Amino acid sequence: MQYSADQQWLLSAVLGLLLFSIAIELTLDDFRAVGRKLPAITAGMLGQFVLLPWATLAVTLLVDLPAGVELGMLLVASCPGGNLSNVVTHLARGNTALSVSMTALASVVAIVVMPLNFALTASLNPDTAAWLRQFDIGGTDIALSLLLLLALPMALGMLVGANAGRYRASLQKIMHRFAFVALLVFIVAAFWRNREALGSVTALGMLGYVIAHNLLALGLGYGTATLFGSPDADRRAITVEVGMQNSSLAIGITFTHFGGQPEMALIGAFWGTWHIVSGMALVGLWRWRDAHLQAEG
Repeated sequence: MQYSADQQWLLSAVLGLLLFSIAIELTLDDFRAVGRKLPAITAGMLGQFVLLPWATLAVTLLVDLPAGVELGMLLVASCPGGNLSNVVTHLARGNTALSVSMTALASVVAIVVMPLNFALTASLNPDTAAWLRQFDIGGTDIALSLLLLLALPMALGMLVGANAGRYRASLQKIMHRFAFVALLVFIVAAFWRNREALGSVTALGMLGYVIAHNLLALGLGYGTATLFGSPDADRRAITVEVGMQNSSLAIGITFTHFGGQPEMALIGAFWGTWHIVSGMALVGLWRWRDAHLQAEG
């Protein structure tokens, strides 16, 4: 994709603003709560940072896909969950407090674990390893990006939120909407400028890969929660957390370090759309089941 240094800085600023707006509503209590929910938190982190990245690697080794697609899938699988999972968990009548705690912890853990997972899984696939060497990107480069894109905005957001008093909720809502719209405009503009290059990519096939990958993530989340004996509300939260990745972060890294490579960018963009669809489908399914069980009882 055509992508300039000025656009790179603009995207970094937009992503930073988005994460800043998310962090405004986080508090130290969200992190303290982790100790009180250790089994469920462990299940969520295991599914998020161990099972999903390495199961994705297994899929890329078993199925012959383009290297850009495989690398995009590995990048998304290495990302932490986004705070959209908190909203979906709430709508699904899951344990929202658990969801918030998992998202907060995952955002911190990802600073170290995400570049390690991505570097290791990508290096173990011969196709992606050879392709990755063309960009001369290592785990250290991505770790430094995460410090700027993730850690700094989150720390500033929590600091502002802690001192915003009664204006905290209003500030968070305004900043989040502005940042989300700005990110959407950037992505649409980038794809429009490169529409001819993207026209050579089989978009329908990309969407199929993303749907299958998302089903794998949701299944791993549900299966891990079940193995840990989590109650229904916790199981819903863990399923959604593992199944809804921070695709905005994946898109940011794709543009920042990989020049907006079309296949990687499409994987991230389709993930950002599809996991909302699958999440809301789960909301409908779980609510229907609740109503059905209530009617029977």
